[in-house]
Amino acid sequence: MNFFSQKNRILLKELIKTDFKLRYQGSFIGYLWSILKPLMMFTIMYLVFVRFLRFDDGTPHYAVGLLLAMIFWGFFTEATHMGLSIVSRGDLLRKLNFPKQTIVISSVLGAAINFLINLVVVFVFALINHVPIGFNTLVIIPLFIEVLLMAMGVAFILSALFVKYR
Repeated sequence: MNFFSQKNRILLKELIKTDFKLRYQGSFIGYLWSILKPLMMFTIMYLVFVRFLRFDDGTPHYAVGLLLAMIFWGFFTEATHMGLSIVSRGDLLRKLNFPKQTIVISSVLGAAINFLINLVVVFVFALINHVPIGFNTLVIIPLFIEVLLMAMGVAFILSALFVKYR
């Protein structure tokens, strides 16, 4: 079975759209929560580590770096956790004949959409804090691709182990 066939690409696209729509159920509060959750966690960590414990060692734009790191970590955890959804899609797996890795890939790419939404928030926060955004900012692209591939690999391993040992 050809994984890159037109049918499989359409199925992957529809699975991603369905996961995204089901996650927020068309509500504005759901979309808002996907942005507020990392910002609230950032606020707590910023207050604890920078203001109270004084971990800020003079790194320029420490707060933006902390927020960006939290967004990357949130993407990795969400992608690997959502990759375990292969068990919840058992009815789909039994009824249709398609490559089974499509479910894990759609979960990871759905987490990538959420990451991109949060990345827009990071850029807005960086502009507010007068972080110079230039050509060096493009280093985020290969970093994201590396984290995406690593999260996909971990999600594949965990989904196989979850099916076997659940």
